[in-house]
Amino acid sequence: MYIVIAGGGKLGYYLVKTLLPYKHKIVIIEPLEDMCRKVANDLHIPVINGDGTDLNVLSEIEAKNCDIFIAVTGKDEDNLIACQLAKRNFGVNRTIARVNNPKNIEVFQKLGVDIAVSSTSIIADLIEQEVDYSGIKTLLRLKSGKLVLNEIVITHESPVCNRTLKDINIPKDCVLISVIRNEEVIIPNGFTVLKEGDYIIAVSSSKDQMELKDYFVGKRNKI
Repeated sequence: MYIVIAGGGKLGYYLVKTLLPYKHKIVIIEPLEDMCRKVANDLHIPVINGDGTDLNVLSEIEAKNCDIFIAVTGKDEDNLIACQLAKRNFGVNRTIARVNNPKNIEVFQKLGVDIAVSSTSIIADLIEQEVDYSGIKTLLRLKSGKLVLNEIVITHESPVCNRTLKDINIPKDCVLISVIRNEEVIIPNGFTVLKEGDYIIAVSSSKDQMELKDYFVGKRNKI
């Protein structure tokens, strides 16, 4: 693939080092001359001394042939503009932008950036995923955090222990994907009996996550 990266700072530098083994064609756009020399000498790739928001620079690096355009400068506004220009003026299909302020993620997405990535949000999500809310654990967040993949452990104290799924009124926006029992993966149906030690993999909306916990782990008796 042909990948263009706007921003040759630490993030851009190490991103290139990670991608180079995959034999991609990579070009970096960087406004600081010293940084350009360092990246070019260290990584042996084309580095353009310029601004990723400059149409002439984007024409020079043939952005129209780019498969992925990535903007990782330290300024959110520059990353947004660079991605918009790449998409609207050069028809780049896939744009990815670094977002320094997590509050800007939704704005970036509404304005056409395909993927907006915030290191702050990623770290916060990783921390949250490691927190076990007494029997329910976040494995993955999807659709900008609106959907959650949950892991739930059934104990002898669970209100659903030794009951069939057809007798459990789980929240309507929750879907049970599988039941893991010892080494066996069970595709659940209405007659599946939940047993102590079972691991439930379920998808729920973010707002229903704690309600899902209440049904399977306990706190409020709603079954």
